[in-house]
Amino acid sequence: MKISDLLDVPMLAGSRVAAGHEGLHRLVHSVNMMDSPDFYDYLKPRELLLTTGYAIKDNPEILTELVIRMAELGCAGLGIKTKRYLDAIPDLAIEAANRLQFPLLELSPDCFLSEALHQLLGRIMESHADEMRYALDSHRYFSEILLEGKSLQTILEELSRLLNYPVMLVGRDFIPFATSSQFRSPTHSKVLPYMEAWLAPLLATNPDSSTLLPSEGKPVPYSSMLHYPIQTDSPQGYLISFTNDSSPHPLHLLTLEQAANVISFELLKRQAVKERSRRYKNDFFGDLVDGLVSDKQDLIHRGRRYGLHDDCSYFCVVIKKDLPITPSHSFASEIDRSNARHAAPSSKEDLYELVKREAAKWDTPFILFAKNDALVMFIPADANSSSLPPENHTSSESFIATHFQNIIHHLWTKYHLSLSSGISNLADQISKLPQAYQEALDAINSGVVAGQQRFVQFYHVKELSDLLRMIPQEDLEEFIRDTFSHLLSSEEKEQTELLKTLRIFYDNHCHIADTAKQLYLHRNTVIYRLDKCEQLTGRSLRAPANSLRFRAAFLMRDILK
Repeated sequence: MKISDLLDVPMLAGSRVAAGHEGLHRLVHSVNMMDSPDFYDYLKPRELLLTTGYAIKDNPEILTELVIRMAELGCAGLGIKTKRYLDAIPDLAIEAANRLQFPLLELSPDCFLSEALHQLLGRIMESHADEMRYALDSHRYFSEILLEGKSLQTILEELSRLLNYPVMLVGRDFIPFATSSQFRSPTHSKVLPYMEAWLAPLLATNPDSSTLLPSEGKPVPYSSMLHYPIQTDSPQGYLISFTNDSSPHPLHLLTLEQAANVISFELLKRQAVKERSRRYKNDFFGDLVDGLVSDKQDLIHRGRRYGLHDDCSYFCVVIKKDLPITPSHSFASEIDRSNARHAAPSSKEDLYELVKREAAKWDTPFILFAKNDALVMFIPADANSSSLPPENHTSSESFIATHFQNIIHHLWTKYHLSLSSGISNLADQISKLPQAYQEALDAINSGVVAGQQRFVQFYHVKELSDLLRMIPQEDLEEFIRDTFSHLLSSEEKEQTELLKTLRIFYDNHCHIADTAKQLYLHRNTVIYRLDKCEQLTGRSLRAPANSLRFRAAFLMRDILK
């Protein structure tokens, strides 16, 4: 309770506020009575202290120091019984109390401190009991709204009516997804697009449930904000009310808290239903791409429930989080992370929701599900799709690539979330979706092997260099050493000349004249070098098997470089 709410107890009837009138709004959590000289060891925040002044009767100037110390600690106030050990409160103490806005009460001579302590604590306990009854009634009231089948929107409207101020519900990304009716007016609705960027830093730096808004740069015409977190198994957002009360009534905060609790329970229930439904969906599509759904009619019947149609052609997209970057890039990483506006998602469910929300901006149908450590998306490309070009597959690929590049860039900028994607060829039948999934998986794995990040990679038939990259590095090095044999152990200058001559010899299809012309050498010099290569390697250069071996070894050297 506030000190001003306690001044009317019978035992304080003849008392007066000697100083610190502007601090009568201070909250009182407890009351204590003390006449010990070691005051300072027992002071507590938001405590009202009663004393006769016996411990300081010989040194009244100590009272000024006590007032300052109590104000610094956040105590509620100090009540002194005068005309017994102190004739009057010293002027210096009154001056300090007024300066610090710290309530200083002068208790009347007929005030019994023990009885005053009893009455004050009784009033506080009575207030706590009233608050608990109010909290229970509020929780029951909001719960009954949901039990009657009404929506969260109804709770916001009722909460706004009780508080007489606008209310909004924001998600963990600080974007409002439900608001009271006040925000439908032109004055309030125009501020909604600015709430995301404004709320995030404000709530991050103000953990208390009541926050004074800055006088400048605020998009709402209010001076204070009440906010309470929405929590399930993880933070889901905030319930927020804007007011013009610099010191909101405690019951307003209690009402907001109970509404937030009811909303949290409702969201937890919805989340459980959604997770169960999503698990069934993931299991079905996981079996589909693994080739475990062999009955086509069963595939069509179950797939139709999730928007999969047997008369559509589909692209398959596999989306994965990139591996952590190497330490050499850590400085750039810190710069990029400082530019990210929100924390990266911490779970697969969060990642699913982010990608789903970004993909929904296309105005194009899609099917999204989770598979192992990746997200998988089926995107239709047929005559029924309003956005994807049905005839030209190249245009469809360009359309998909552009949108996935936008998704990847936006999630990196906003959340410092590094994603990459692999895209399959077009599957013209739903029975070919397992093959399309493997193609998309191969596409993203080829980008990972190449050390790329935040890429969009289409599937293509692997070139020889792609196949060679799949071989462990130590095996490649062993093959190169065995192919060139003693040639690699010769002097550096000679080794460079021989390898260059041998490489250009094969590039010119084993024509000595063309090799000599490209190297600006005499024909006999080229012949001499090639003979030397045969001697050192122990292999005939023109034999088809050796020719293939040398060409592959040169390609491996390029890959290792």
